[in-house]
Amino acid sequence: ITGEKEIMAWKKNADGVAAYYYKKVTNKSHIIQKDWFKEHGYKRGADQYPKAFYEHIEKTLTPGRRAYWALMTDGDGSISLDTRQIRVRIGLTAREPIQYLADLYGTSISLTKSSGYSGEILKDTYKISLTGKRALHFLYLICPYMVEKRKKATQLINLTDPNYHPLKIPMNFKKYPGLIEIHKGMVVGFFESEGSVGIKSRTVKIKTKTKGTRFYSGLTQWIHFTNSNLRPLRKIKKILESSPFTFKPKIYEDKHRGVKKNGERQKTKYKLYIPNTQHLLFMTLFAPLMLMQDKKDWFEKFHMKKQIYDICKK
Repeated sequence: ITGEKEIMAWKKNADGVAAYYYKKVTNKSHIIQKDWFKEHGYKRGADQYPKAFYEHIEKTLTPGRRAYWALMTDGDGSISLDTRQIRVRIGLTAREPIQYLADLYGTSISLTKSSGYSGEILKDTYKISLTGKRALHFLYLICPYMVEKRKKATQLINLTDPNYHPLKIPMNFKKYPGLIEIHKGMVVGFFESEGSVGIKSRTVKIKTKTKGTRFYSGLTQWIHFTNSNLRPLRKIKKILESSPFTFKPKIYEDKHRGVKKNGERQKTKYKLYIPNTQHLLFMTLFAPLMLMQDKKDWFEKFHMKKQIYDICKK
């Protein structure tokens, strides 16, 4: 499948002022893993999936992992009713979570390769789509843990189960210690869909009266979540601030807003920042639950940075 879409980019106009303009991006998609049930003769809507199939999924997806997929779907997923069947889509630039869910539900994986107007290669996107009974089963498992799309998921489940109401998950960690793993799953799921982590070098130029111009080099590190909806960010903030967690995250409004094709301003985005002094603690607690290897690897990098700084202080 080949298609084109337009994305925003910067370019100076005739007056020499930097402004947004649109450039075409070419997308090419193809299936890299076929649907196991379709390959083995199952017909959509006609055949029942084996009971052991659902039992295996429910055993594999622990409450903590269900919470992970709930917030992952809140972030980079979509749920809808297409041609009278429920559909859940998730698309990521990292393959590991998509592969995990595709293997669990036996569904296909598609790969989308994109190139920009000037020929630059953009990141590949891996996509999974659950439909029908598999989508409904998935929503039953994750709906109690969802935040942003909880209402929509409930409405779709109610089409076949009018009396369904998702359970409310409390946050009383002192009374129910088992809830800690569930909420850790929520944090990790949203971090892998809407989070960013990294370290980069920086050089600061400072002019002084006595020493002239001085250049100072150092490292800048960050861990933050970004979303246009405040609800999931406030949920993550509340979890991280609740005992036994000791984090002190802050939410800020992102002032850099783009422009839509019709000239309207894009939605305001918000960022939840983890303080620098708590980055290593964050990765120590949550990296073991991550599925994305590139984000998981930052634990070792933060740890290495701390070791280097400790040596320099001696």
